Order: sequence, then structure tokens, then C-alpha cells
Amino acid sequence: MEVDTETKLGPPHPSLAALLNDEQSADWLAAIVTLKNEVIGSNREKAQVVGHGLVLRLLQWLQDNTLGVDFKTEVAIVLASLAKGDQSTINTMVQLKTVPTLLKCLTNLNLQYTEAVLRCLRSIFLSNSEAVECLYEETQLGSSYIPHLLGLLSCSLVCQECITTILEKGCNTRDQQMYLLQSDALSYLAPLLSSDCYRVQMPTLHCLANMCYKNPAVCSTVAEEPDLIEVVVKLTGRDRPSEMQLAAAKVLTYLHRAGTIPARDPVINRKTIGTLVRMCKRNRPLEENVKGAETLAYLIEVDPDLQVQASITDHLMTTLQHYLHYTDVKKVSSCDKKEVDWGSEMKRAALLAFASLSANDEEIRDKVIREVGMVDHILTSMGSSQKGEVAASLRCLQSLTRSVQQIRTVLHDKAVWTPLLQMLQTSDREIMLLAVTCLCNLVLDFSPSKQALIQNNALEILSEYCHSTDHTIRINAIWAVMSLSYYSSESLRERIVTSLGVDTLLMRLEDPVGLVRQKALGIVRNLFTAVYDPDDRDAPSASVIPKISKRMGDRTVIDRMVKLLGSEIIDSLFRTIENQNLHPEVIEQALCAISNMADGPSCKGHIMGRTKDIQAMMKYLTSSLYPERDAIQCLQVPAIQFFNNLVESSDDGAYQRMLVLKNLGVHKILEEMRSKYSSDIEARVLDCLKYFS
Repeated sequence: MEVDTETKLGPPHPSLAALLNDEQSADWLAAIVTLKNEVIGSNREKAQVVGHGLVLRLLQWLQDNTLGVDFKTEVAIVLASLAKGDQSTINTMVQLKTVPTLLKCLTNLNLQYTEAVLRCLRSIFLSNSEAVECLYEETQLGSSYIPHLLGLLSCSLVCQECITTILEKGCNTRDQQMYLLQSDALSYLAPLLSSDCYRVQMPTLHCLANMCYKNPAVCSTVAEEPDLIEVVVKLTGRDRPSEMQLAAAKVLTYLHRAGTIPARDPVINRKTIGTLVRMCKRNRPLEENVKGAETLAYLIEVDPDLQVQASITDHLMTTLQHYLHYTDVKKVSSCDKKEVDWGSEMKRAALLAFASLSANDEEIRDKVIREVGMVDHILTSMGSSQKGEVAASLRCLQSLTRSVQQIRTVLHDKAVWTPLLQMLQTSDREIMLLAVTCLCNLVLDFSPSKQALIQNNALEILSEYCHSTDHTIRINAIWAVMSLSYYSSESLRERIVTSLGVDTLLMRLEDPVGLVRQKALGIVRNLFTAVYDPDDRDAPSASVIPKISKRMGDRTVIDRMVKLLGSEIIDSLFRTIENQNLHPEVIEQALCAISNMADGPSCKGHIMGRTKDIQAMMKYLTSSLYPERDAIQCLQVPAIQFFNNLVESSDDGAYQRMLVLKNLGVHKILEEMRSKYSSDIEARVLDCLKYFS
């Protein structure tokens, strides 16, 4: 229990009073030794010392070169003891600039003194990260404190234990990762992994993990360090403490995700997966259960083969299912000494693991839903008071919404859209973004939940988010609107244009964020498609440009949509294809939108009056603007289809349009394209050429 030093501050003990009295300097050494014994193990005594203002005096003594090293060592020991007090005591010490003062005092060559200072720093960093930046501040020698700390590693086991912990807690950002890398920290840390001292190995592993996290540069350097990966692999052995196995598996996980160790390597698909699954077993501590499951989730998150491998490893799904039924128990975490709701944490970790397991494989999704009853668990966790659990439930739901079958059946039957709609309007950015991501699939044409979402103003809420200055929010919102527009009815298209607004759509078409621009172009592309019978499940996929030989749907809606959007949108499309600095995927969407527009009966004549724009489209038939062959072909497909739509013989005026295009050289280019490209491209070219004969 924390002591309220403002109201419970008693008179100072004799030792404390002596230290606060300048006239009793002769008694200070004896008093500091007595005080050291008084504060050990007593948060109340620590709070009294801090409350009476002794910390500032202790820090001043550390910087006083006239005082003896024995006295200063005792001072450092007292400070180290205070740093093990309650959070209020530690926060006060940080506010009094204890960390920068201690770092400046690490120049004394006395080992006992140095160890006492390092112990104090370690204790502070274990409970408070506010002063981490002090490690990287420039000293009077022109560098940070990092090189000096690394140099002290060879002094003693205590120095190694404290410094590796300090570096672990001081490595939280990419800049800090890179600074440690450039300071050659890896060459100092690598030998410590083979230390005989567990208390040195563990913080070293944690520091290495923090350095590797989402940092390919660090991970590639780790691979170059002689035998380092082999040593880490050995630390996952069953003969090691489970905490060490888990920490080593985390390092290997980060190395894999950075591309250093491939998924096919047995180190990953056997050793690391096996270790992490083992950490999920019920005979392990709750903390290891949680960390094991969330690390496994990250390991397999993007690799379908690893997801399948994990799903069949040692009854993992049954093990994780037990997490979801764990009763709410609040215990103190061994890491940060804070009370943790382990019931919620177990559910969060399991949901993250199930999210990764079911990200790609339909059989796994089906098993997760049928055998685990996952949708009910998701709905329960969506109502949790713990944000982490709510976010994990949404990530799991996101994986399940990638399944057409599940969207059409259980996800609709359970009405998962209802809480999602409420989350769209939450003030929590992370939760709102995850809810939008889930909705991107639930509003697609084949989803029976789509109509309910539209009726409950999901479109209007999403359209409002398209105005956001936060580019991540814009990306997710515009993506959801694009999904909503996919093969939509004419009335819904009109509602999309009205809700979003032509001006907003125009801004998003020219958004500085490429992905926003790409999805906005996807909206226009979807608006410029024929309207199909809602029961016709043979409608072409949005990812494929259909062959012109299969004419379906009402194409006059394209003309009406073009008129509704106006000339500024059309001009923006053509400006996009003329901007060669844009990513090929952005150009492709613009080409598809223009190609779809050319399928509108009245639009054809309008396009024929834009010779300059037609010539811009011709460049993409044989364009070598992009070195990648796949990029060239993905641009050729909509360009070919554009001309195919213009000359298709069933439309009025097709012959006259063919003659104009022939005079512009389109026929000649198509003839030259024969047998030069893939079979798909050649088939499309031949299909188009038959209208020029």
C-alpha cells in the first residue's frame, strides 16, 4: 500500500535527522549506514526519506568530489534501496532528476560504488521508463552514455546483470534500436548469452529481442554475428528454464518476421513453434501462457504454412480453448509488479492466437467456429471493459470475416454487425479502426449483413471518417466505402455519392497517401460498373476485368454515374494515368475506372472526343515505364479492355469508333502485341483485334 507522504509524514528518525543537518557532518557516515538498514524492505520508511527531502541531498553528495568513496557508496546503496519502493517513491526520484545524476556519477573507478549506482538505475528503469532518453543524451565527451555502459559490462556479473536490464528497458523505439546497433552493442551482448549466470542471460535475451523487434537491419546483423542464432536456438531447449525458452523463442520469432530466418527452416516451423506451443500448456505460469500465445500469434500471423503447422502441433487449439474459459483472477505481474486481470489477459492472448490461426485457411476457420464456438466468445469479449481484450476480439473477427461462407452463415446469424456499428462511433481510435476493418468485408455484396448496416447509417458514419486528417482512419474508411460500392445497386451508388460528396471524393482521388488514392479510385471503378441482378452469382470478380464477350447487366447506369460525378472526377482519372510517379497499383485502378467508363453507351462518344486521353491510354498497351513484367501486364489488361469496350460491335457507332482508333494506331499496336505476352494478354488482344477486321 502506498503511503500518503503529505498527510502521514512523521518526525525524522535520528539517522535521517542527522543526514538533514549540516552541522552533524561528522555523524553522516554512521547515519547513512543506519538509514540503509532502516529502509530495507520498508516502503513506509522509504516514503518518509523521500518526503523529508533527503533524495536531493543524497544526489548532491554523489556529485561532491570532496567526499570519500566509502560514504558515496553507502549513499548510492540507499538510493538503490529507495528505488525499490512503491511507484510514488520511484516517480518522485525520477522527477528529482535522479537518473541523469546517477549516469554522470558513473565515472568513479571503485567497483562497489559503480555496482551500487547501476543497481539504482536498474531498479528505476524496471518501474519507470520516463527517463530512458537520458541514456542517449550527449555527454561532455561528445557521445551518449551507451558506449560507457557497454564498456562496463566486463567489470563484473553485477554490472552485466544491471546494464543489460538498463539497455533492455532503454530500447523501445527504432532510433534507440539503431543507436545500439551502431554502438556495436550486439558484439558486447552476444557473449553474455553463454554466461553461466541466469540473471545475466535473461536480460540479455530480452534486450536482444527488443533490438530485433520489427527491425530488419538489426536482424540481418544478428545473422552475421558468429554462432549467435545457434546460441539462441540452444536456449529454447527443454533443459532450460521455461522463461528462458520463451525469451529465446521470441528472439527467433522476431528474426523470422524480419526475413532473417525463413518459415521453411526447422528452427522456425519446428523448434520455435514447438517451444511457443509448449509455453501455452496449462502446467505453465499464467504469464508464460499469455506471452507464449501472443508471441505465437505474431510468429504465424502472415504465413499460411506456419498457421497450418501450428494448428496441428500438440493439440494447440484445445489448449487455447481453455484460455477462453479462464475465470477472472487478479494477480500481480512479475514483470512490472502491477495488478493484472489474468482472466482478461488469457482471453486476449487466445483471441490473438486464433486470429492468426484462422487468417487464411478455411478449414481452420471452420474448426475454430464449430469446435471452439468462437463467435460467441468474440461477442462476449467485444463487451469487455478491458481494451486489450476488445481489440483482440476484433482482430479475431477480422480473420473470420475473410470467409464468404462464415459471412453468409454464422456471422450473420449472430448479428456481429450490431456491436461493430456501435464501435464505429467510439472515441478510441484503435477500436474504431479495427471495427472499420471488420466492416470492410461485412458490407461486400455477398454479405447478408450489408443491408442492415446500410439501414443503420454505417455509410454516413464511414463517409464522415473519410474527411479525417488521420491518414490511417482515412485509409480504413475509404476502403470500407469501396467494399460497400462493390456491385451495389444504383440507388446505393447514388447514396454513396451523396453521402461521401463529390468534393470529398475528388480530394481522396488526389490524396497524398497512395493507398487512400488507390481505394478512392476503387470506389469510382465500382460506381462505373453495370448493375447486375442481385441473384446472379456469376458476376465477375472485382479483381478481374471481364472479357467483353460476356455482356451482362444494365450498362446505362454507367452513363448516369458519370453524369452524377461530373467532369472534375473524370479529369482526375486521366490526370492520374499521366502521372508516372504514382505506384502501378494506383495507376491500375484509374485505368480500370476509365475502362469501365468506356462501357457506358453514351460515354463512348464522349471519350472519342478526347484524343489526348485516348493516346495516354495507348501508351499502356506496350508501356515499359515499369521494369517489373507483372506491373506492365496489370496495366495492359485494363488498357486493352478500354479499347475493346469502345469498338465492341453490338454498340451503336462502333464501326466509326474503330476507324478513328485505327487511324490513331491502336490496331497496329495490338498487332505488334500478338505472341509477345502471356496467354491471358494474347487472348485479350485477339478478342479486341477481331473488331478491327
